[in-house]
Amino acid sequence: MSEENNPIDILRNELIHDISDHEKATLEEWSRLTHDNRSFRQLISEMRLSSDIEKKKEEMKSGILQEVNKRINRSRYIRRILKISTVAASIAILLGITGYFSYREGFNQINSQQIEMSNPFGMLSTITLPDGSKVVLNAGTTITYPSAFVAKNREVEIKGEAFFEVTHDAGHPFIVKADRISIEVLGTQFNVKAYEEDDWIEVSLSEGKVEVQSEDKKNRIFLTPGEQAYYDKHNHSLTTRNVDITHYTSWRNGAYYFRALPLKEITKQLERIFNVHIHITSPNIENIVLTGDFLRGENLEQILRMITADNRLKYRIEEYIIYIDENKSAKK
Repeated sequence: MSEENNPIDILRNELIHDISDHEKATLEEWSRLTHDNRSFRQLISEMRLSSDIEKKKEEMKSGILQEVNKRINRSRYIRRILKISTVAASIAILLGITGYFSYREGFNQINSQQIEMSNPFGMLSTITLPDGSKVVLNAGTTITYPSAFVAKNREVEIKGEAFFEVTHDAGHPFIVKADRISIEVLGTQFNVKAYEEDDWIEVSLSEGKVEVQSEDKKNRIFLTPGEQAYYDKHNHSLTTRNVDITHYTSWRNGAYYFRALPLKEITKQLERIFNVHIHITSPNIENIVLTGDFLRGENLEQILRMITADNRLKYRIEEYIIYIDENKSAKK
């Protein structure tokens, strides 16, 4: 396939709805070649741009194309299903889009509009907020924020997991709404994990100081670096504990630490990270507790081999679904 018909370029055009009939036919043909190609196209198509950005796509086209060209490693876009998310993680198509939008609109815009960015499973994205704050979105994360911060507070909402580097502004506190809690800061670095399907919310502080408050305002704590706020959704408790911050922020660099986690929680994280479906076939093994460090950018199959190394578990892959079974033969 020639350089001018490179599928990555065409995928980019499809994302911003600027695709010709010839390009569409070329992309359809490319998608039919392999399952990997279809999976990769589906991953890109799941990225959603807000209506505000859709309206601006013509003005923003040049900036978007420039960002995509910078961030895609063309030699790595075709992968097996167990490795395809490694490629997706290197694509930050959303990076710079919001910065461009805010620049066009200006910080003094009176009718600030809400923008929603959704990051699909198997992908990491970085965005710049209107005030210059940086946010890294983990897989399966949605962030909502105004196109310009014009109110007293700089307020955003997060569903999923994100790492924030907040620009200091003493006159305009930065507030993150995360399900049933809120986090208030002036300028700092912290991680928020608040997936709707999880039974807890975690706020881990790297630098600065933050205030974490429950939705009912009955619980309120302050964190210093190295501390984590833990909110239990069942009993509505908000507690503080000391943690190794690296274990909660290293996902930005493709490193993952599982510390005494039950298998069902580990597989839930792997599904998000690698955009796959994992089925645990027996309730007898769901709560097996495992600990492991994955620091070298291992692909999913390498991680599965390490998880099943103690012979209590085994895995198999059928029709692009990963099954984890109880290894009954190991009991004999």
